[in-house]
Amino acid sequence: MKRILKSSSFVFVFAAALALAYPGLAGLLEPCLIPAIIVLMTFSLIEIELRKLDVRRDLKSILTALGLNYIFLSGLILVGAVFLLKDVSLWRGFIVMIATPPAVGIIALSTLLKGDTKFALVANTSIYVLSILLMPAILLLFLGSAINPLTILKILLELIGLPLVLSRVIGLIPRYEQLKEDKDILINLGFFVVIYVIIGLNHDVLLSEYGLLIPVSIIGIIRTFFAGTLVFGLGRALNIPLDRNIAYALFGSYKNLGLTATIALLLFGARATIPSAVCILFEVLMFPYLSMLTKHQRLTLS
Repeated sequence: MKRILKSSSFVFVFAAALALAYPGLAGLLEPCLIPAIIVLMTFSLIEIELRKLDVRRDLKSILTALGLNYIFLSGLILVGAVFLLKDVSLWRGFIVMIATPPAVGIIALSTLLKGDTKFALVANTSIYVLSILLMPAILLLFLGSAINPLTILKILLELIGLPLVLSRVIGLIPRYEQLKEDKDILINLGFFVVIYVIIGLNHDVLLSEYGLLIPVSIIGIIRTFFAGTLVFGLGRALNIPLDRNIAYALFGSYKNLGLTATIALLLFGARATIPSAVCILFEVLMFPYLSMLTKHQRLTLS
């Protein structure tokens, strides 16, 4: 059972399938959304040792990762949203996605793909610190009077600041080493709640409004598969070491969609979470695709 619960891909797909088949509990579980995000963020950040981070040594690479996520990836999402969307709620949902930092899971995914996990850790931590300034700035730039800056600050403190503090406290608990073995389960259960609630709340739209889903899906494919493939291919052409290139491809294709969906829901309502609900499915499928690309390159190099 533990093995199944530690499989992120299984948990994500199961949560999505359950929400599409039996969405009735989504409304009841909606109040659990923020606690679930806090739990998964806390245990995702718990292994980050801030004192051991050497930002200066990897500054150029960190700026590259920042550019890939906040300029390249966010830029692709913005272009797609400008040309393909007319629905205001969907537009707002994608703008929140643009403002959101990379997925915390990039660190774990880098490990599974045998990438440069240490770099992924340093870069992701640095970007999350910067996101406390970047997110409000981007949201205010594109949405202006549609949001209250103090509301954004409150949400960021609750969903990023609080988990960062809690992760430091939990790491000091003597019995943490025992809890550490089940860390991935707690993260996956948090994601299960987020995915189930977000897809469940949008169940009727996802299964009926196909005209609406087509442009959202096109943007989702571009911002995940096209972006990741392009970054990986360019890195290979530039002879970037495979482990570092894997990390770059992850930064160029993954956003924190749990955080995106929660902020969109709190600011603009359930309809604004549709982009996250659709893109979560593509990010789940992106992992085996990247795994295939990396295995192919390793075979080529051997």
